[in-house]
Amino acid sequence: MRRTLVVAILVATAAALEADAADYYVRQTVGNDANDGLSPETAWEHVAKLSAAMHAGDTAYVGPGLYREQITVLNDGGADGRITFIADTTGQRTGDPPGVVMITGADPAEAGAFTGSSAPGVYQFSPAPTRPIQGAVEMDGAQYRYTRARDTREHLLERMSELEVVAKLPYSFFYDKDANILYIHTSDGRPPDKHEIELIYRGNGISVTGKHFVSVIGFTFRHMGDAGINFFKQSGDGIAIDNTSYGSRQGIRVYNATNVLVYRNTLFRNENCGVYFAAQSTNGVAIGNTAYENVKGLRWSSDSASGLAVDNALFENHEAGISIEKAPRAILRSNRLVNNAKSQLLVIQVDYESEDNCFETASPDQLTADFVFTEHYKTLGDYQQAKRRDLHSRQGGCGPMPQKVDVSKLHADTVGYAKRGRQSPRASGKTSGTPAATSGEEKK
Repeated sequence: MRRTLVVAILVATAAALEADAADYYVRQTVGNDANDGLSPETAWEHVAKLSAAMHAGDTAYVGPGLYREQITVLNDGGADGRITFIADTTGQRTGDPPGVVMITGADPAEAGAFTGSSAPGVYQFSPAPTRPIQGAVEMDGAQYRYTRARDTREHLLERMSELEVVAKLPYSFFYDKDANILYIHTSDGRPPDKHEIELIYRGNGISVTGKHFVSVIGFTFRHMGDAGINFFKQSGDGIAIDNTSYGSRQGIRVYNATNVLVYRNTLFRNENCGVYFAAQSTNGVAIGNTAYENVKGLRWSSDSASGLAVDNALFENHEAGISIEKAPRAILRSNRLVNNAKSQLLVIQVDYESEDNCFETASPDQLTADFVFTEHYKTLGDYQQAKRRDLHSRQGGCGPMPQKVDVSKLHADTVGYAKRGRQSPRASGKTSGTPAATSGEEKK
């Protein structure tokens, strides 16, 4: 049943690409928002122009570059005409040189904006009142978000104030909304101007609330207040394919949204989950994704019933590879769960089916399966005997994991793309929806 649903959704996506509807183009290289956006030659410059423009059956082709903005889907797609956003990383449609299509929720901090405080290593900044801050990140490091003080053990259990937490913990922040002051503690205590600090202002890269039949393909999202892609309340039939999302709270968030397919995405260094199906997000499907260095790789919770996880690589997450929490009738097949810090599989009060997976631990402290709060299984054999699940799964020998993304290279490539792209003969040449002629050097 669910396999039929996945096939039907993928076929519908292909059909949408050929539908007799509008195609829109965004190009950071030569776009202009005064244009009509209906051809590569008359492309828009900013992706936010797509928010209101896209209707059922429409397709947007977004050229490479770094977009410091957000798309909010304002219209519904349809079963016979999806709304489709495509990152044209090859430049085949826009005519731009190849490159990453990145949307970020962060902007560079103003030079000299921070001042010292009474606590060593803590610096403060007062943003414009119209731009409340949702986070901070050092772009010259691993690009994890700063830890929010209110989410720490020190604040929740030890009852330290948020400002006291920031004074204690490097790589943390507290935004005092009442006083409109941001406090940060840098990773090494040095002043912010010794780092490349960006502040997170926008909530999502592409936000879909109460809308249906929306596809998002091939984008890179980083450092959002919430998620790279957010399928939110009462939305449904969404698709996310071949996207990369990191440095946010969730890589992809599915909240009270049904029939969402998440396929072949790369999700890492998100402070909650790579993908999170929550709040009765039924029939959530995750196939062929890579998730690492999140708190949890894939997570279903709060009556998000009938989830399906197939052929995902989930490794080195800080708690669990897959987490099923009060989300009944989940099915897990052919996943690789490797070296997740606490447990490869976490299950909380739910029935599920699991088979043909690979479990691999790298430390005696890591569990194969954890059933909160009393049942903890270090080995696959112990888990199989107790739960009669994963009887044909294997322990170890899961093979090499996918290569991790080089965030420093991504940052350098996207920040410098617009300037390089404008200088390219391909970007300035005439196009008709097909690639401009390439030189011999480019063909090499």
